[in-house]
Amino acid sequence: MAKDLRTYLEQMDRKKPQAVLRIKKPLKVAYEITALQRKLDALKKYPIIIVEHPILDDGQESPFPVVTNLTASRDLCADALGIDPRRVAMEYSAKVANRIAPVVVPRDEAPVKQMVEKGDEVNLFKFPILTHNYMDPGPYIGTGFVTCVDPDTGIDNTCLQRIWVKSPRRTGYYASVASHSMQNIAKWWGRGQDMPVVVWIGHHPTAIAGGQSRLAYPESHYPAMGGVMGEPLRLVPSETFGEELMVPADAELVIEGYVPKDVFEAEGPFGEYPGYIGPQRPSNIIEVTSVTYRRDAIYHGIGVGLADHLVLLGNFPLEARIYSVVKNVLPELMNVYMPISGRRNHVYVQVKKTRPGIGKDAIMATLPCDSRIKHVFVVDEDVDLFNESDVLWSVAYRSQWDKDLMVVKGTAVFPLDPSVPSPGNIGTRGGIDATAPPPIGIGLPRFYQMINKTPDEVAETINLKDYLEPEMLAQYPGSF
Repeated sequence: MAKDLRTYLEQMDRKKPQAVLRIKKPLKVAYEITALQRKLDALKKYPIIIVEHPILDDGQESPFPVVTNLTASRDLCADALGIDPRRVAMEYSAKVANRIAPVVVPRDEAPVKQMVEKGDEVNLFKFPILTHNYMDPGPYIGTGFVTCVDPDTGIDNTCLQRIWVKSPRRTGYYASVASHSMQNIAKWWGRGQDMPVVVWIGHHPTAIAGGQSRLAYPESHYPAMGGVMGEPLRLVPSETFGEELMVPADAELVIEGYVPKDVFEAEGPFGEYPGYIGPQRPSNIIEVTSVTYRRDAIYHGIGVGLADHLVLLGNFPLEARIYSVVKNVLPELMNVYMPISGRRNHVYVQVKKTRPGIGKDAIMATLPCDSRIKHVFVVDEDVDLFNESDVLWSVAYRSQWDKDLMVVKGTAVFPLDPSVPSPGNIGTRGGIDATAPPPIGIGLPRFYQMINKTPDEVAETINLKDYLEPEMLAQYPGSF
């Protein structure tokens, strides 16, 4: 059986039922689902949430359930991909590199073709599309993978981009300036043509991860999705564009339409992943021609600006991208981690310090990997990269900012950062070399103070389970 969203949820129900939270009470798609998700996020609890009775804006219950928080837990996401959560950078990049070509299936074998609606039959408001934050102008699709093609080569591109549902057959569409989608829009408009587009929603987490891969332009994401899935992605021709635009046969919902030439409308404000309400701006629109969906479709929503929006949908692909790029120029690179706290602006880089200058080399190699990388923290191999207290301890005691801080002014940055001077997307980026000096010679110890440490032979004899009840551990007081 092909991988899809429901096979994953069924697997989780069987193997990890404690990781699935089913909400049987009605919840409104406007704000209430996100409010629940936000409260769990504040507690750092990330179950997959299935809302069985979502209530639409007109007060009616939707026939389609909502799944959200699907991509919030680093452990669950890594498990779905079959990789180590502490080795995402290395193992995820290897999966993306191992491309598997997609296969085309007959229309009657494509679940997403069970229901087909065209023209005036289309009503996007019947789907339980969420409204997330208090200044959002309406329901936003936050999990819509926009697929379009480069008209010069016919090569498709897939990109996760936000879509405001304005009316039954019309949406806003924010294609960021630096995206490959925007390059395709410019090419279609340069030909005097509207751009064909499809938006697919709901699939297995491995397909979602592959769809977020950072690739060259023009380069299809469909083989990368197959590589991450470990099997060919099943495709089927779209209703409006046929084989010109292929869509995932096992998606839950596909929206088809055009991005009309030179048409811009106000879009936003919208609460984006940095945690701030982004300003209203002129953006493209999509005129919808058709929708296809499963008869019992599951709508995949997202907690905008929460872990659900960051872990698999951004941080995993960026960690892999940084690792694959930096490792080529800096063999001493050991690992890469993007913490939720930094919301894609912060990256922790671990190196083996064998010579002076490695820390700053790592910063210079990392910053160009993506415009969202604002601050790079470089640490040694003895630091737990995934423990932010350890990273900050390293910054506190292994750096002197007059010599270890790098500041790069006048660089391209991501425009969603509210600290960026307006207008434009030019700002300041940098990094801190929080590594200790290298050994004074090959095979010799570092000329640096030793860290506190219990003798290894003692530490190995102490097991917490011998002294406390494991179920009580979560109830003990913490500190921050």
